[in-house]
Amino acid sequence: MTDEITGIVTSARPPCGGRRLRIAMVSSLKDQCGIADYTRYLAAELEKQVEVAWLVEPGGFAPVMNEADVVHVQHQYFLFGGVAPWKSTFRRFIEQVTAPVVMTVHEIVTPEGSPPRRLATAAANRMNFRHAAVRAFIVHTQQDRERLAGCGVPPDRIRHIAHGVPPMPPMVDRSAARARLGLTDEFVVTIFGFLSRRKGHTLALEALGKLPANVRLLLAGGRHPDDRTDYVAELERRINESDIAGRARITGYLEPDDAASVMAATDLVLAPFSAGGGSGSLAFAFACGRPILASAIAPHQEINKAEPGALGLFPAGDTDALVQAIRQVIRNPRALTRMTEGSRRYAASHGYDRMADETIAVYHQVVGAQEPCA
Repeated sequence: MTDEITGIVTSARPPCGGRRLRIAMVSSLKDQCGIADYTRYLAAELEKQVEVAWLVEPGGFAPVMNEADVVHVQHQYFLFGGVAPWKSTFRRFIEQVTAPVVMTVHEIVTPEGSPPRRLATAAANRMNFRHAAVRAFIVHTQQDRERLAGCGVPPDRIRHIAHGVPPMPPMVDRSAARARLGLTDEFVVTIFGFLSRRKGHTLALEALGKLPANVRLLLAGGRHPDDRTDYVAELERRINESDIAGRARITGYLEPDDAASVMAATDLVLAPFSAGGGSGSLAFAFACGRPILASAIAPHQEINKAEPGALGLFPAGDTDALVQAIRQVIRNPRALTRMTEGSRRYAASHGYDRMADETIAVYHQVVGAQEPCA
């Protein structure tokens, strides 16, 4: 039969004699890591239908884990030493695996820059995405599906499953949340998550200088543990040396309760990303039921296609368009209400339970193509 959501052909009878599938999950398990948070949410939902027998980082993989029906790898380059092929540990890891592999690809770096850099990136992608042990790939956007196919992966082995939205966290009273931040009646705009160039913080800072004086901007996150750039210091200088000092602040890394408190204090979430998709930070904003204004990059347009009105959109990279969009929201509370309703509809229909169902359909497809289980 064919799954109506995923289009994946599965057998009517579960494989392995009807027993629960046994999964080995390989992921980052670090503190302060979006992939680790994602994996914990997903594993909790998977456990309702399959056995997640092992949950380890790559260095913790052991031969006994090949007894799993599927080894599911949450792949991001940093988990295997980075993009540079001479630093990557992926080949060493994958050659230990004899069970069929499903890989969720969280990041695809496209070859660009100087010829040596392009060659190195292409070599890294071949190493990471073309190994015969990987029987199926999961991506969270159609754009990543196309990029992965561009790396030479057969399209029929790539499954597009939308990024899950976690359950709504406990939300404190708005007034109390604002008091913690020293805010009262200001209009609060927030970009949530680890600080990286692709998230468009500098665009938001430029826009802030053109917005009314009562608008405040929170960069609600800190440096990613694997970030080796000077980007955060650059943002701090930009704030401190400009006329928006006092109207913008970087919170630093937020523990879950503090993150939910910041969201409770927020009037509008910004996602002015220049690239990316399947964002955990965006998923958290949906979980909190916040109205979201996002750049019109392909992954964000995809979200609005799945749930019209889930996001307000503005042309990517256009400061004046961002200013105008924020001004319209400030002047029109009904627009803010509509955006809030759209965000909540998307959260209700794209939970981790749905993502787990679609992921398990991929497991069944992969296991169904193997020899019968003992």
